Amino acid sequence: METEKGFIEQEPASRRRRLWRWIAYACGTLLAVALVLGLALHFTLSRRSQAPPVTTSKSPGSVVDTWVGGPVVATNFADPAMIEVDGIYYAFATNKYVNSHPGQVNIQIAVSTDFSTWNLTGLDALPHVGNWSTGTYVWAPDVVRLDDGTFVMYYSARHAVKLKHHCVGVATSKNITGPYIPQAQPVVCPLSAGGAIDPDGFQDADGTRYLIYKVDGNSLNNITGTHNPTPLMLQQVSNDDGFTLIGGPTQLLDRTKADGPLVEAPSLMRSTSGSSPVYVLFFSSNVFTTFHYDVSYATSTTGIKGPYTRSAQPLLRTGDDSGRLFGPGGLDVGHGGQKVVFHSGYDGGSIVRQLWTGEIAVVNTTVYI
Repeated sequence: METEKGFIEQEPASRRRRLWRWIAYACGTLLAVALVLGLALHFTLSRRSQAPPVTTSKSPGSVVDTWVGGPVVATNFADPAMIEVDGIYYAFATNKYVNSHPGQVNIQIAVSTDFSTWNLTGLDALPHVGNWSTGTYVWAPDVVRLDDGTFVMYYSARHAVKLKHHCVGVATSKNITGPYIPQAQPVVCPLSAGGAIDPDGFQDADGTRYLIYKVDGNSLNNITGTHNPTPLMLQQVSNDDGFTLIGGPTQLLDRTKADGPLVEAPSLMRSTSGSSPVYVLFFSSNVFTTFHYDVSYATSTTGIKGPYTRSAQPLLRTGDDSGRLFGPGGLDVGHGGQKVVFHSGYDGGSIVRQLWTGEIAVVNTTVYI
């Protein structure tokens, strides 16, 4: 009876211990699962971001919806350029850090199959820069595809001798993601005027290819003590290789007092929405670290060489998209003249220029987004 009595008295306590052990095990399992899911979500968001259109409107006189969405890449992805190849969108950008940095990727790449969700590839499209450069401060790439399938990348980098200035280089690849092999010499290098940055490739309706770039006159400002010209130049290039210069450059636009120290980041498109073709030149003005930085545009109805007439208001500026944009700039328009990419930073102690996307509509000489 003692044994039976002891068993009967101890059984409830034993059950309680088993119950508490089971509860502890279940709680531990749930915490582990939550931790794994949290880490997976953090990793996913750090590698990609999905941004459906957050601001959508119907442009007057057009059936095209215009929208702005982002950020679709939340890390530094400045001065973006975009190209569509076989139904896939590729975006290229300035190196991740504003200054030279150990392990720097010269040219970043992001990829999207739907223009909404973007993934950083981690690849360096341009692992080696032309010998004319220090190989640092590699900025503002653009990529075009030649008729033979070759991809041509234009980029700017610091000059090896004139360290305060950049020049425009060129590199080629048979693969859209590279690696791109640089030419030994820069394609545009007006050092006496301050150098050149922000190249943009454009092919006109008749097949003629051009390179548009900024003369980086503001790199001389600390030397001269004045605001120097920063003209946006149009240069015809060979249809065969995309970079051999044909003739001399034509100035399309230059800074005014309202632009602050500069205009930069040109991107050119041709619209046929009206009764006659209109060339639209997008550009940014002021300084990218300030809220004055913006995306503006000018139009020409008399041919690619202008003259270009500025729009009355910027296309994008700080405070747009319900206050979400800060210093938007570097807009690049894709082939077909509807999809665009640009960067927008935020003022959080440092500027992180994130990748944003959108679609525009051109009605006569007015651009809507």
